[in-house]
Amino acid sequence: MQPITCNQCGTSVLVEKYSPQHTSVQWLGDAASTCPRLQMENASALGGGERGTTDRICPALHATIDQAVRDGALTVTRRAEPVPGRLA
Repeated sequence: MQPITCNQCGTSVLVEKYSPQHTSVQWLGDAASTCPRLQMENASALGGGERGTTDRICPALHATIDQAVRDGALTVTRRAEPVPGRLA
């Protein structure tokens, strides 16, 4: 995983980019409290309860990751997934 810092808020995460559609993000702290945008979303959630962040990503962080790929600062990893029933 490679470190990336959000261009908007400065939050740092670890990122692995497997394809244009598949990105793995490892937060270095609790995403809902580390990212100001996700923190605002949680604060405005209906009922005042916290929502999980595993299925969401901050649009600014997403844009930062995409820009890093375009700039060549973040490389796309070509990993091979195992095929069920076949040994590698």
